[in-house]
Amino acid sequence: MTAGDDITPRGRRIVILCALALLALYAAAAWYGAHTLHAYAAFTARERESRLQSVDAQSRAPGTPSGAKPVEVHVALTMNRFGDFALKDAAWTADFNVALRWTGDGVNPGETFRVVNGEILQRDKADSYERGGERYEEYHVVARVTKVFDAAAFPFGDDVLLVELEDATHGPEALVYVTGEHDSGLRPGSLPHVVSPTRTLTGVVYPRDTGTTAGAGAARSARALRSRFYFAIEFVPASLGIYLPMFQALFASVAIALIACFIKPIHVDPRFGLPVGAFFASVTNNVSLNSILPLSDGLTLAKMVNLMGTITLFLVLAESAVSLYLFDTMGRERLARFLDRVFFVVILAGFVLVNVVLPMAARPA
Repeated sequence: MTAGDDITPRGRRIVILCALALLALYAAAAWYGAHTLHAYAAFTARERESRLQSVDAQSRAPGTPSGAKPVEVHVALTMNRFGDFALKDAAWTADFNVALRWTGDGVNPGETFRVVNGEILQRDKADSYERGGERYEEYHVVARVTKVFDAAAFPFGDDVLLVELEDATHGPEALVYVTGEHDSGLRPGSLPHVVSPTRTLTGVVYPRDTGTTAGAGAARSARALRSRFYFAIEFVPASLGIYLPMFQALFASVAIALIACFIKPIHVDPRFGLPVGAFFASVTNNVSLNSILPLSDGLTLAKMVNLMGTITLFLVLAESAVSLYLFDTMGRERLARFLDRVFFVVILAGFVLVNVVLPMAARPA
């Protein structure tokens, strides 16, 4: 240490101003991220309300052609298990029992129902009987259900899982579904422990367009009125229990990189090796997340956190380069150490700030 190595007021002022600018950068990133996530939440709420109004309108729509006397099939669905969630492939597996009860001839609803929003993998008759003209059948079904998961605020926010059943053979003049409000439900333990249900919804709707190709107008009109039973569950994931493991490699990488601030900058290998190694670990974490999360054009929560982690690791490397220049080239060892201490606090505080504000903003109101 040389005699002229004291920290000058100008040097101290420059370091503090740079630190404040850096802290402002983190604050601006936190504000912008929170604003974006709030906008996502508002959009999702509007979309959900629109879907509920659409379902309500469809449930009031007439389900049978004029003069027809279709067989009414009472439907009850009991969900046994939700599993095999594939976020990127937009699918999950539903294991459920569906009970069908009807009086009348000419229909066989147990053999002809299909899962509209998925594919039946297994269909086994679990029970059946006929009593006083009433017929009852119960089926155990395993289906792969299509579900587009919203990656914007994942794993925060609520979501809906939906199973839709429709008779693939009989038109509305021959068969319509009916259901009671409390006929369907969840078996205990059917949901994964990381998911908390908020409510279940069941009903029968009459979609106006089921995607039938254009053809005879009368046939298409009858097809569009076919009744459809739905079972929906609104749920909230155990967000922190998913969020922390998702980014544990990134958080560990930033923590390891910050250790470099306590190493003399002239010890180049550990001083620069730690943040460089941490950078590649963060890239690996990002690639891993991209392999499981659905693609999204917008700036999602996961992208924000990964981006801020990458920026933080770059800042640690940049600070190390400046500290090495002050220490080795200019001989300002005290100023270099002061820079290291100040930037360690500021970078750590800024990174923690962002990773507290963003998850809080992503949570549903």
